[in-house]
Amino acid sequence: MVENLRSSIEVLRQRVRSNLDLLHQNEKKIKEILKEPISENRSEKLNKRFNCNKKVLKENNDAIMLQKEMLAFIENYNTEANKSPKELTSNEKSTQIVKTENKKLEIKKEDYLDLTINGALDFDIHHPYFTDKKFFNELLNHFSEIEDYETCSKLTKKIKENNISEY
Repeated sequence: MVENLRSSIEVLRQRVRSNLDLLHQNEKKIKEILKEPISENRSEKLNKRFNCNKKVLKENNDAIMLQKEMLAFIENYNTEANKSPKELTSNEKSTQIVKTENKKLEIKKEDYLDLTINGALDFDIHHPYFTDKKFFNELLNHFSEIEDYETCSKLTKKIKENNISEY
């Protein structure tokens, strides 16, 4: 059962990565669309991309939450979940399975950046990279590049409100 859960976690992880690639592609297309003159056609194209991104972000959020739940289940019920009728008599097999179950799913810093940029994660004191100056600068640079100065201002304000002096 644990192997099936691990396989499912891996499939979900790959799906999240694939969705992040799609979000990057959409981001590039949005930048190109923003260069077009303002028109109804441009607005429709932007809305289409934004709606697609919103759907993909929700899917990623759900997939990440599901992965966390699966990992928590494996961690909490590790020994019970590993046992099948055949394994109950084999202590050695059970020990080997327990050793392989201690692997954790890691979400990379760039994934957190993408999720934060796309609105799936709030950049606040609960964000894992809230006090990371390099992460903040990358985030700020992104929004500066797409000329979203309102978001830049909000990010800077959050840092100041929480007295993060290292910035």
